[in-house]
Amino acid sequence: MNHRDLFSGIAFLIIGITIVWMGKDFFADAAYVPIGVGTLMGAFSLPLIWRGMKSVLAAHATTDSAAGSNTTTHPAPALVDHPARFTTTLSCCLVYYAALPIVGFYTTSALFITLLAVLLGERRPAVVTGIALGFITLLYALFAVVLKRPLPVEFFLAS
Repeated sequence: MNHRDLFSGIAFLIIGITIVWMGKDFFADAAYVPIGVGTLMGAFSLPLIWRGMKSVLAAHATTDSAAGSNTTTHPAPALVDHPARFTTTLSCCLVYYAALPIVGFYTTSALFITLLAVLLGERRPAVVTGIALGFITLLYALFAVVLKRPLPVEFFLAS
């Protein structure tokens, strides 16, 4: 039986609700981004939960009808397909979270994207650099230009 979609959907729903709950305390305009992201995350988790519930219920129905026959059941797939990649991503995210207020937003984000891409197997420098620069440019445009919100200052600009 595959519980992966159900567990993932519930986890994303909880994270989305938490983001909205924490974001509601931000100042007026700054609250739009976390509330919007959390709402979208929660909304997109609902079809995943629905699909997971259908899968679990179908597996129960199949198990119940096959209980009297001599069919063999297949083991459920693992909750995480690649534990090493999952652990690498989680570790990089934790380091990013810890380094962000010390190093600065843009530097930390560029290093995070580059390091994670390389650790996950991307070896083309042009692709890694393009993704990092594109992402940093989009973040700068969103926060500095559109929302006019300061981000953690870079360590080399701090006084």
